[in-house]
Amino acid sequence: MGEIIVLLLLIIFSGLIFMQGDEFAHLNESQLGPGTFPQLIAVLLAVLSLVLLIRKIIDMKRAAGTGASAGEQFRAFIHEYKLVIIMFAMLTVYIVLIDVIGFVVMTLLFVIAAGLLIGPKKRKNIVILVCVSVVLTFSTYLFFQNVLYVRFPSGILL
Repeated sequence: MGEIIVLLLLIIFSGLIFMQGDEFAHLNESQLGPGTFPQLIAVLLAVLSLVLLIRKIIDMKRAAGTGASAGEQFRAFIHEYKLVIIMFAMLTVYIVLIDVIGFVVMTLLFVIAAGLLIGPKKRKNIVILVCVSVVLTFSTYLFFQNVLYVRFPSGILL
């Protein structure tokens, strides 16, 4: 059941991405605009999600005779996808707070937290994780600011 909810959310998300693709300014109407690639990816995501949704519904109808209760299925879903749910919650917090706190600080915190969640917890690996997150964040920031001239949210801390 959880997979069906996730697939429905992916279809809705791809629809939102597709609609947002028209928001980019076009240089002229004869060429593809900057929103064409995100729209293409959104259509691909929606089609693949729809295919998986149909397959999952068919599989659920075949397995309807096994008889597990809804509560047991929900607990099994939460146990199986615990890391995914936590990562989704962290990503949501990151997206909400990036405008308030700023790109650099939030990205550092997000990459470190995600690495600690899914990576090994040894002291040596934590030091490497912090170094990689600092290099990744600042190189991304400098590349987009100085080469592509794209401004990131500065927030209150930077």
